[in-house]
Amino acid sequence: MAKHHGKKPVTYFVLVVASIVLLRMSLPFAAQWYINDTLDKGENFTGSVGDVDILLWRGAYQLENIVILKRTGEVTEPFLEIEQADISLLWSALFDKAVVADVNLVHPQVNFVDGPSKKSSQSGENENWLNLADQLVPLRVDRLHIEHGTVRFINPTSSPAIKVKLHQIDATARNLVNSRHLSKDLIATIEGTGKTEDKGTITLTASLDPSTPKPTFDINLQANDVALGNFKPLLETYAPFDLEAGTLEFTMELASDNGSINGYAKPILHQVEVFSWKGDIEDDDDGFFRGISEGMSAFIAELFENQSEDQIATRIPLSGSLSDVNTPVFSTLVGILRNAFIQAIRGDLENSVVFSETEPNDEQQADPQQP
Repeated sequence: MAKHHGKKPVTYFVLVVASIVLLRMSLPFAAQWYINDTLDKGENFTGSVGDVDILLWRGAYQLENIVILKRTGEVTEPFLEIEQADISLLWSALFDKAVVADVNLVHPQVNFVDGPSKKSSQSGENENWLNLADQLVPLRVDRLHIEHGTVRFINPTSSPAIKVKLHQIDATARNLVNSRHLSKDLIATIEGTGKTEDKGTITLTASLDPSTPKPTFDINLQANDVALGNFKPLLETYAPFDLEAGTLEFTMELASDNGSINGYAKPILHQVEVFSWKGDIEDDDDGFFRGISEGMSAFIAELFENQSEDQIATRIPLSGSLSDVNTPVFSTLVGILRNAFIQAIRGDLENSVVFSETEPNDEQQADPQQP
């Protein structure tokens, strides 16, 4: 009898261990089924995920080959593709008694499509993406990192077809939970870089205070050495003129204080060629009247070009509200004349536009972990 009783604890232990092993083995398949079911509930989009890996020792899980498609079936390009998503506990936040997530996206790609109809176009609108994200990531995300991302704009029906992209995007957003428990202030920050086609770089830094009733943010954007020739099909389709050659330098500072904006933009075109006989008349077959129009555009561009720097530029003041941005025409023209005949405009950031952090309300002070 004693030996019989001694076997029971061993049997129970084996059953418990076997149950844990079976549960651990079934978790990835259960998670994959749940995620695919959640992605398929979108009103305008559907999706799927490939392998799911549960990393209990890290408090993390990984999703591979995430694809989100428009339901109409008339758009061949997926709206979103992610090679790998790593969602894990932000361990440094646990010391501050906050349970939040750190999300890392590897090779995400977003495809915007402009087709001849609404069904054959996709922009991601009319979909509750925040609700979908809440279901896929049950923890509040405090840090988001994008590694080697791509954004593409496609018009498959234009002639020639338009395919332009911003690629090699590396960006990090921090303090998204917006908690004084995790950071000294309520400011979320974003830093990112990217490349345009074969030539050109874009740098972005931004600060955001989500605690204000209306948007409060500060954005600095710089684009350098962007080759305009890479965007020739895009300009031919959507602009009233062609740019045969040249590079773009663009600087913008924009701040919003509770919805009231202030800032400027400085577009600078270097070594611009608006008209060429071979490109516009022989190759593009633009015709007599369009050729005359583009020739006049080239003449005007040459007239207002700073000859020593070989650039056309201006500084555009931005003010008003987010729903009604003022861009004074007179100031813009003065900027063009000043660049052409007085002093060339430089493309560096002026650091002249800032916003101030607002104080948290009583509810936030009482519970600093609430966004």
